[in-house]
This record gives sequence, C-alpha cells and structure tokens, in this order.
Amino acid sequence: MSIEMIEARIKLWSVGIIATWYLRTSQLDVYHLLITERYPFLEAARRFGKTTAILCFVLEKLIQHPGWICRWCFPWKNQARLVLTAEMAKLQAFLPEESRFEYQTTDSVFVHPNGSKLYICGVNDDRGDSARGPAANIIIADEYGFWIDPNYIIREALYPQLQNQEGRWLIKASTPPFDLGHAYYKEREESVRKTRFIQKTIYDNEALTEEELQEIIEECGGVESPSFQRERLCKPVSDPKSLIIPEFNDENIVEDDYPRPQYFDAYVGGDSGADDNTAILFGYYDFQKNEIVIEEELVLNGETTKLIVDKAKDTERNLWDDKKPHRRVYDAGKQLIYDILGDHQYSVSMPHKTDKHAAVHELRIAVGSRSFKIKRKCRQTIWQMKVGMWKDSRHSDFQRSDGLGHLDAIAAAIYFNRAVDKSRNPYPQNYGVHRETHFINPTASPLGQTSQALKDAFGGKSRRFR
Repeated sequence: MSIEMIEARIKLWSVGIIATWYLRTSQLDVYHLLITERYPFLEAARRFGKTTAILCFVLEKLIQHPGWICRWCFPWKNQARLVLTAEMAKLQAFLPEESRFEYQTTDSVFVHPNGSKLYICGVNDDRGDSARGPAANIIIADEYGFWIDPNYIIREALYPQLQNQEGRWLIKASTPPFDLGHAYYKEREESVRKTRFIQKTIYDNEALTEEELQEIIEECGGVESPSFQRERLCKPVSDPKSLIIPEFNDENIVEDDYPRPQYFDAYVGGDSGADDNTAILFGYYDFQKNEIVIEEELVLNGETTKLIVDKAKDTERNLWDDKKPHRRVYDAGKQLIYDILGDHQYSVSMPHKTDKHAAVHELRIAVGSRSFKIKRKCRQTIWQMKVGMWKDSRHSDFQRSDGLGHLDAIAAAIYFNRAVDKSRNPYPQNYGVHRETHFINPTASPLGQTSQALKDAFGGKSRRFR
C-alpha cells in the first residue's frame, strides 16, 4: 500500500468513513441494511465475513459520535475476545497510535480517544449479567442462534439500555443453529416478513478461491452434509443423529377432515409441566387400520390445574360428545393425580415410564411404519416431532429451548402410544353380518349362549334362528 493510500485512509478513518474502502461488495449489502434498519437480522455462513461488515459500521458510529457505547455480545466471552481482537488488529494495523481504539483488558473494552467505548461480553457465561449497563447506543447480538435463553437476555439485560438513547441499534447476526426449536427461527421469520433481513451464503464470499471452497466442502463432509447445508448454505437442517424421532415426515401428517372409523377407542396422553409447558394429546386407535391418530392438542404454560382440566374436558366433548376415553394417562406427581381425580372429577392414571429409550423406540417404530398420524391442526406437536432433539450424544434428556419448551408434546406422544391397547376390538360382535344374508350360530354370541343355557336349564329344546 502506497504512502498516499495510507494517508487517505487515515483521514477517512478520522471522520468515521471505513466501509466504502474496506469491505467487499457482498459485505456492503450488509452495511447498507445496518444503515437503514434499527433492528436488522443478518443470517450468514461461516467464513462469509459478517463480523467484519458489522464492525466497520460500529466503528464508524463510535468515531462519529463521541461518548457513544456499543455492547458486542457473543455466546461466550473468550469467543468474543478471540474474534474481535483479531479483527480490530487487522483494521487498525495502518493507523498511528493516537487514532486507535485501545483495548483495556480489565473491563474488556475498546476505548476510542473521543471517549466512545466498545464493550465485549459473553451472555451464556452468566445469563447476560455481564452485558448489563446503564445505557448503550448500539447492541450486537452475535451468533444469536447459539445463545441460551435469548428472549430473557434481550428483554431483561439488553433492550432496556437502548431506551431514551441516541442511535438505538439492536443488530442480530448468526449462522443458523442446529436446534430448529431455537427462538432464532421464529425471529428470523418475523424479520423476513418485516423486510429487515439479509442472508449471505458461502457462495456470496467472492474472496474465496475455488480451492478454498473445495476445502471447506470436504471439511464439512460434502455438499449434501447437514453441516454444509446449515452452516454454509444457511438452510434449517438438523443433524439426524440428534433428532428424537428422525422417522417423522409429512407422511405422518393427515388433514383435519381425515375420516374417523365408526367404532374406535379414544385415548388421552399428557405431560404435566410447571416451568415447562403442559402438553395433552387427544386421539384414537383405529383397530381396522392399526393406526393411532392424534386429533387435537393442548399446549399450555403457566396455567392452573383447574383451567387445564376444564380445557381438556371441553376438548373431549367437542371431539367425542359423551364418549369417554378408554384410557387417560398423565405424567404428574401422585398428589396432583389424586387432586385431579378428587377435586376435578377427571380420571387420569400415571403412564408406564419404565425404560425411557424403549418407549422412544416404540414411538419411532410406529412413526416409521406410518401407523402414528397427527392431524395438521396440531401444529406444536408436528413441529416438535420434526425438530425435537436430544440434549447430548448420550441421549440422556430432551433439548430445552425457548421455542419448544422441554419437548412436552413428544413426551405426551410417547405416553399416548404406550397407553393404547391394540388387542382390544371396539367393533361389536358380528359387525357387518346380517341375518338376511348370513347364518348366525346362536351359540357363537354371548346372547345365543345365554339363551341356550336357559333352555337347557328348563328342559327346553334349542332352536336355530335364521
């Protein structure tokens, strides 16, 4: 770089003009979104350069507005230090000492000579407590898809800092997370709808050579691998090895008018939650087709037992009129089971819970054979079945997330599936057979046997009926 070029860039830096000479063309799209939107949402592939694009915008604002404060929040503080210190070093390499942001290790902050400050934080370390402060003009929620409890952190720790301040930018940026139940995806949809969203895939990085691109593809396990599809092409793809019910797909979904058989046994399966959701599923077993159909769902949070039971009773009446379920199972403490029975006159029993993994496998077999179906209106149950994941590789517990809770609808489906008595035939004796067309042996039915016994007892003779 020539001396003239360096001097020109120093002059532009001093007045807060950086993006136009530092960013690539594809990064300028991101920069322009940040300029025009106060609450932008950036979805970007790894190795695209989203941090660089956002950093140029932030530094421009801090240079142009003395005393402004930015809080840059990553999932983990060490991650924040590694990423931002490296980027700042590259950006400021040509600058004289007196023009640079100085990093102060004690407070994890970059301080500009004009008094503006860029704090770096790790919100997963302490549930956002370290990101709290009296005020901020810009907040960056980086790698937002990997935040734990993001709604709480934004609502309680970060957003209040922007109130009554100049600027008031809240920028969310991330690679898509593997947990499809994360709040990220719901907020992504809202941002798309409000046209404050931008997506950048690995193919948008014009600085990558063909050789570098092929190396990335090989590292990910190929173009079709879940890793490449999610982290490089920004597609909502889960790792099949982490899904609880990987066999579930659209073939398990039926329309809301899916015909119910004339004779059936109704069932109810529920999973009680306090901090988590309460999920109750209502459905039936079709003896002829050998299939379970979930007709309705209740997914509630923070409701009283009385309200939950009242809603369950209303749901049963709306579905089956006066027909009572053959069995209701509800995962709750014994005392709550007694209270539901005694105080609310709603008969439920505790589900069979031995061997959790065997119970999951039973549901997977039913789903895989398409003998477990769910009506389309049961949106929460369908979504959980599609994207619900194990918490870890040991499959010790279900993943918990803001969007899906503790996957309580999957738990309810497991209890429901185990509660069904598939040996019980709900159809009446001689169903579909008529005396006009068939010979019916009177001893073949309970009524015929009783009649014969009475005749024999009183010395009468049996008589065949046609």
